[in-house]
Amino acid sequence: MKGYVEKTKALLLGDDAIGRGAIEAGISYASSYPGTPATQILEYIARNFDGKAEWAINEKVALETAIGVSYTGRRALCSMKHVGLNVASDALMTAAYLGVRGGVVIVVADDPGAFSSQNEQDSRYYAQFAKIPCLEPSDGKEAKEMVITAFDLSEEMELPVIVRVVTRICHTSSVVEIGEIRPQNPVSVIKNPARMIAVPSNVIKCHKILNEKQEKLKRWSENSGLNKIFKNNQKKGIVACGLGYAYAKEYGDEFAILKISSYPFNEKIIEDFVKDLEEVWVLEECYPFVEGIVRRYSTNVKGKMTGEISPEGELGPDVLTAYYNGKVSKTDPPSFLSSLPLRPPVMCQGCSHRDFYKSLIAVKPTFTAGDIGCYTLGASPPLFALDTCLCMGAGISQAAGMSQQGVKRVAAVIGDSTFLHAGIPALISAVYNKANILVAILDNSSVAMTGHQPTPLTGITAKGEEGGKVSLEEICKACGAASVTVVDPLDHETTEAVLKEKLDSEGVNVVIARRPCIHVAKKRKK
Repeated sequence: MKGYVEKTKALLLGDDAIGRGAIEAGISYASSYPGTPATQILEYIARNFDGKAEWAINEKVALETAIGVSYTGRRALCSMKHVGLNVASDALMTAAYLGVRGGVVIVVADDPGAFSSQNEQDSRYYAQFAKIPCLEPSDGKEAKEMVITAFDLSEEMELPVIVRVVTRICHTSSVVEIGEIRPQNPVSVIKNPARMIAVPSNVIKCHKILNEKQEKLKRWSENSGLNKIFKNNQKKGIVACGLGYAYAKEYGDEFAILKISSYPFNEKIIEDFVKDLEEVWVLEECYPFVEGIVRRYSTNVKGKMTGEISPEGELGPDVLTAYYNGKVSKTDPPSFLSSLPLRPPVMCQGCSHRDFYKSLIAVKPTFTAGDIGCYTLGASPPLFALDTCLCMGAGISQAAGMSQQGVKRVAAVIGDSTFLHAGIPALISAVYNKANILVAILDNSSVAMTGHQPTPLTGITAKGEEGGKVSLEEICKACGAASVTVVDPLDHETTEAVLKEKLDSEGVNVVIARRPCIHVAKKRKK
């Protein structure tokens, strides 16, 4: 995909539209760690971009690598889900101080409703915390264009820029315009220790520069036209952020609308909008981030802070139906999700994790700390095999904490990709502090829950090419594990015997239950 592409239109999934926007913006590099609902962004780029597109070992590494690319003067996209930004936040906060050269755009996919996540956090607060811009599209078409705008803004302000999307944007399709691909920036390496080395003598000066940029960011937002007022003598209004704008449009012309798509913004636009309005609703996914600002300028605000809108879950297109005399407009919006049956996720038919859990249950550990991945479904009926699930890599640390308080026969269960993402430091710490635990690593040869992406253990890259390959056994041995044993989870007798032995042994004992995901195995067979 090089050079000029004649403008045409295509129906693209939101994630694909974002990937296309990054390509058109002239990126030289893209990085990510698989995480629903953002996974397909990197997959689209890997399929359609000649340059580097990589799965990183975790989101922190992904962002740090993207920043390294920006130091060459080139543009880099880093995509992740919202909890991935927690992992990357260490790099993000200081990158805002030091700044960037080539544009760095971080696409963060929040998950209101927690359809595939352990919380519903709001990434706009990270942008505010780091004092960097955040753009929020209302659909896939806007998402594509905002990614291009974000790269220009990043280079203009020399700051990383967050583009915040949500599940409904990532996983629904929009008609987008396929346009020209901007040439990549030339490579240009310039040493500038005062803006690249985060030591106290530098960061105080850098913080001053960052603070001075805040008014510039507000002026940029004001001049960008991304925040707009649609008002025609209505007595009621809606402040709509991102996807909330699409829902606000369901109510026809009954409401004036203030569309918010760029942060930070000059609050005067809020003050001007609420003037003379008898009632103001605020529609925004996740937290009442903007609602708190609106309440400073109006006493007639309704939203999440006062309970008219639920602070949990998604908004939905019928969010205001119950408050507008049972009739919202000439055509009522559809009742959102009301008729859909519950479909909790379950392990796939033929999944070897089931067999592993049967063996683990048989040896009766005192407590089993879980982790994030397909195997987390082992907590559900009929297995009830896990007792915790906190965050990536936490199972080993939690098990070690229980062991340090004298609890015997504690197990931790973690997947191969999760272990590489965040489990290695936990294993080293458990060994160092002499915990007595069993660590079971379920190696199914992929990041299965997000669509079977490859890992360093497979030696296959995001583009399907041969890459470097690492050994799980050697990593665990190098971390100092008392023993490392590989079992086939379908061999119940052997697996059960090994688990029982290691549960009753001293030290940190690792059992690797290795069998490819049933779907990966089918693909290999074909």
